[in-house]
Amino acid sequence: MQNTKSPSIEARLSAYLDGEVDETERRAIDQLLATDAEARRLLEHLKQGSAFGASGFEAFLHDPVPLSLARRIRQGTDINPKLDRVVGAPRKQRRKLWRGALAASCGMLLIGGSTGYLIGRTIDDNTPPTPVVKARTWLDDVTDAHRVYSRQPRHLVEVTAENDEEIRNWLTASTGVSFAIPDLAQSKLTFQGARLLVAAGKPTAQLLFKDEDGEVYAICFQRSPTTDDSGRMTESMRDDLALIAWNEPGATYVVVGPSATANFKDLADAIADVM
Repeated sequence: MQNTKSPSIEARLSAYLDGEVDETERRAIDQLLATDAEARRLLEHLKQGSAFGASGFEAFLHDPVPLSLARRIRQGTDINPKLDRVVGAPRKQRRKLWRGALAASCGMLLIGGSTGYLIGRTIDDNTPPTPVVKARTWLDDVTDAHRVYSRQPRHLVEVTAENDEEIRNWLTASTGVSFAIPDLAQSKLTFQGARLLVAAGKPTAQLLFKDEDGEVYAICFQRSPTTDDSGRMTESMRDDLALIAWNEPGATYVVVGPSATANFKDLADAIADVM
């Protein structure tokens, strides 16, 4: 009986199993298998290993396993497929690839976040700050109306001064504020008439006067929920116009005139005493 433990017999049987022997060698191995039980056992063992390698080959292709190792499993060499399946090398390689992929993902995330931050920071740095817009008040609307109508000498008022009774009735009914038309002759101001405005969404009365130089002054008032009866006056400027405003219970008032007017505060005091 031949020594079936020798590497040459295993190699011959492996080649026989893979169909890589010539006709003479095939007949010799057939004769050996017919008479040698140990050779048959070894061939069966190689068949099982080859079948195992073939069935697991596709699964191995999905793992990051070196192709040389897959070829050796398929060819049924000295490496036991079962032992080779559990060795740590392929799994270590897989873990390395997994860790590498994770590290690459984290790196890309950090790079992307940093780039986005820098781009956003650059955009923010190059964007001018948004100006803060103050909420408009009724004084802003009164000022705008004064600028428009003071430049309309032939259409300064809606109702002229000759109709003072009509003016009082009309504006009192429209605004809900009772008033008297002040006589400002001592301040050299002549009453011209009146208009009805809208300021801060409310009907607002406007009494208009002119001085000797044709400069226009206005007294404006509207209904207000205030209960302030202190009469405290607040002065402000709107470019070339001066404004002095105050509150009375149920109404708010403002006097508008050229900012260069001397004793403008005294004029406002005189008007407040009459209104």
